[in-house]
Amino acid sequence: MGAQICYVEGAVLMTDWYCFEDKVKLEETDVTLSYIVMNRFFTGLRCPKCGVQYLPEEVVMNEVAPAEEELDSK
Repeated sequence: MGAQICYVEGAVLMTDWYCFEDKVKLEETDVTLSYIVMNRFFTGLRCPKCGVQYLPEEVVMNEVAPAEEELDSK
């Protein structure tokens, strides 16, 4: 996966993500994750050509990891 990079006030922002294999822009979509016996939707990116799906780091750190920890604690 590649990204178009934009610098804003010293911060690096990834603006457009591209599939490494197909070199086409990824589209925002719902990504279904299954963990133990639960399925949950998260906002992610998908290649319209090959179908590979990715989750942005912010989603993983702020949504997926806390949900995983909550399930593990039960």
